[in-house]
Amino acid sequence: MEQFIRKCFDEFVTKIIVITGKGLRSKNIENPYLSKDLSILKYSVPEFIENNKSLTKIIIETSDAKIEDGGSGAFYLYLKNKNKFKV
Repeated sequence: MEQFIRKCFDEFVTKIIVITGKGLRSKNIENPYLSKDLSILKYSVPEFIENNKSLTKIIIETSDAKIEDGGSGAFYLYLKNKNKFKV
């Protein structure tokens, strides 16, 4: 995920749709992120991004995806414009 976000940033992409799925078929109930009905990716991917300080420097915002882009099984990442980014 980190490599993908960095590659998008390097290629001047400013909006990414991340599809995690809703996890409705997940059977694992032993993981703390997971219930019988919800997927681990739905929660662990956003948490990974939020806890990665180098990624948060290039991300402006995350938000829920519109229904046509995956609804609750996806989210948007808005990246800073590399042309305007200063370290």
